[in-house]
Amino acid sequence: MKSNTKHSIICAIFLLACSFTACISNIEEQQEELTKVSFINDVKPIMDARCLSCHGVGGNFPELKNYTEVSEHAAMVKSEVASGRMPKGAVLTAAQIKSIVDWVDEGALDN
Repeated sequence: MKSNTKHSIICAIFLLACSFTACISNIEEQQEELTKVSFINDVKPIMDARCLSCHGVGGNFPELKNYTEVSEHAAMVKSEVASGRMPKGAVLTAAQIKSIVDWVDEGALDN
């Protein structure tokens, strides 16, 4: 009888642990969705303020005036911004750099 009780307690603890882990995982997924970087709200304002003076219409390659152009060159933009090579003549804050890098790492979504 003691063996059955011990087995029941172990099973109950295991089930509680699994439930707790599932709850934590769900919370982490929800937080991830809330913290995704938005192109329109986070990245585009940086591009407009810091990049378009050189990479606007008829400017340097690549033009970065809209989502399509920025996303087509997302890897290059990330590399240039993360390395500090761009923007020339301006400085991005650490938060701005993180926004661009995170946006690219999240798939460069049109959101």
